[in-house]
Amino acid sequence: MKEYLDNCLEKYFIQILNRNEFKLIDSEFFGLGGIYRFENSDLKFNIINDRGIIETSISSIYSEYFFDFELVNFYLFKQTKSEILKPKFGENILSKRLNLEEISSLFEKELDYINFIFSKTEYLKTETELLKIGAERAKLLFGNI
Repeated sequence: MKEYLDNCLEKYFIQILNRNEFKLIDSEFFGLGGIYRFENSDLKFNIINDRGIIETSISSIYSEYFFDFELVNFYLFKQTKSEILKPKFGENILSKRLNLEEISSLFEKELDYINFIFSKTEYLKTETELLKIGAERAKLLFGNI
């Protein structure tokens, strides 16, 4: 599992992380999974292998909350009406699952805006919105629980 995580990290994210001065701050490997944690002066980035499924998440350095890139994509789409990862006709953007190539592209192309929305002055507002979007997505995917 570590080898698969390493390959995904190398193929999709390491250049972006290196160009933006992210440093590896921690790594853990356990059973069928593992995680790498990175940080720069603005953001925290996690890449996780959970039984062969690779997940990525991002956070402000001022916060403990992490958000997956599907939520960030929806937030950016709502804020900027970006066409980058717009879903196909008939798809709900909240139910769209991004592949690693799409996440990498979103991360690289929108990094300045991601830095802004997770900045010291904006992160609380952003987190509030992302938590609402997450609840909306859960309702869409799982109904009223």
